[in-house]
Amino acid sequence: MSARDPIRSVAILGAGLVGLSAAVAFVRALPGLTVTLIDIPADPAALADRLPGNLPSIAAFHDRIGLPESDLFKAGATHRIGTRLSGWTAQGGDFWRIHGDHGVSIAPGGFHQHWLNAYRAGPVPAYDAFSPAAALAAAERFVPPVDDPASLLSGFDYALRLDPPRYTDLLRAYATHLGITRLSGSFAGIERRADGGVATLRLTDGRRIDSDLYVDAAGPVAPLRNLLGEEDREDWSAFLPVDRLLLGTAPPVPPTPTDRLTALPAGWRFTAPLRDRALTGLAYASRHSSDATARRILPAGTEVVPLRPGARRDPWRHNVLALGDAAVTLDPLADANLHLAQSAIARALDLLPGRDCAAVELAEYNRRSLAQAMRVRDFQAAHYLPTGRTQGDFWRSAARLAKPDTLAHTLDQFARRGRLPHHEEESFDRAAWTALLLNLGLIPRIADPVASAMPPPARTAALARLADAVAALPARLPPYPAWLAQQTGRR
Repeated sequence: MSARDPIRSVAILGAGLVGLSAAVAFVRALPGLTVTLIDIPADPAALADRLPGNLPSIAAFHDRIGLPESDLFKAGATHRIGTRLSGWTAQGGDFWRIHGDHGVSIAPGGFHQHWLNAYRAGPVPAYDAFSPAAALAAAERFVPPVDDPASLLSGFDYALRLDPPRYTDLLRAYATHLGITRLSGSFAGIERRADGGVATLRLTDGRRIDSDLYVDAAGPVAPLRNLLGEEDREDWSAFLPVDRLLLGTAPPVPPTPTDRLTALPAGWRFTAPLRDRALTGLAYASRHSSDATARRILPAGTEVVPLRPGARRDPWRHNVLALGDAAVTLDPLADANLHLAQSAIARALDLLPGRDCAAVELAEYNRRSLAQAMRVRDFQAAHYLPTGRTQGDFWRSAARLAKPDTLAHTLDQFARRGRLPHHEEESFDRAAWTALLLNLGLIPRIADPVASAMPPPARTAALARLADAVAALPARLPPYPAWLAQQTGRR
């Protein structure tokens, strides 16, 4: 075997959303590749396979595998332009986590720096008042972003809220169309090669699968990858307080382009509306609330899922690649579970080694994958900054949690001058970080010298005009149910 020998066969353990995404992406990228998808009993803790949330990056993944958005809407997908966070601060009000910009260029300097100068000088509309996407989300209106950079409707994006069972069916049908072999069975173990890699994967019925590359997409239990060692796992429970989810369903509501995260004394509740039902859940910490207490808070909850937040330092070891929850375990606060899995699939294809799985290529893959997961961890951990919210042991404890070094550096840079450091593998752009930190009340100490050159009267007038223009947007646009019905032909 040499570095010039290409990978000709892949066996994927786990046929949920992550396994199916990997199977389809590998076949689409490498014509002639043999892919065997092994459908084993699902792990209920595999959140990337079960939850509807994702980020706008999913559009690029679907483009890569040749899956048109129209097919996703036939499979029950809806749009999400923002998530309303309620009760997250001591004031108890709402703010938005949206996919897009706040403000426009009104003078040299970043828009948030002009808003900060106005904030320091006196009363100013909330930061979200300058976000077109937040205005649309609050009014339950929607149109896709436009290409005209002069339009207020050009500076945002949207994610797709997926219906996991129907999305799974869609990917399964696509995999069949692409000629992917699917086996059902139970994992029994492996036989190792002399170099430590996997020579053969065994099922309990005696079947043996020989491949060049093995993918563990079986959820956090990672039965295949763990046989090569679990000691590389980073434990993030010191930074993230949630170790339990209570999941359930609720009756359907009219289609909406928004999700909701509501802070409660015991943790936070999330609601994701689908076409025929709403998925709901309660995120909490077992040391502060029992499962019985959680069920009293969320009567619709029927299933408790334990979590151990963390990530592998080397998800790709020898010829075994861990994807999804087998590589990274996070709660759904940032809707990044499937995003991380599909980003990892794309990265694996971009850095695909030969059959020898050379160490230099695996090291780069592992470095970048861990860096991306760590920044999602940081973004989630930032939601627990001390905001003066003291109701509930969960929040008092969360405010005292340690900060990862990378997050501490980000917060220090922003708290001084409102600037953010560069990170190579960001899932949330500077606009998202800036809006989150400002909405949580982190106000930089020192004014930006470039933005400070704008005369205060001109700044006040420009901000007032912009806030009025943003507030007027929703009246010109259709309610989301009407827009969705027009696009899908449903009434």
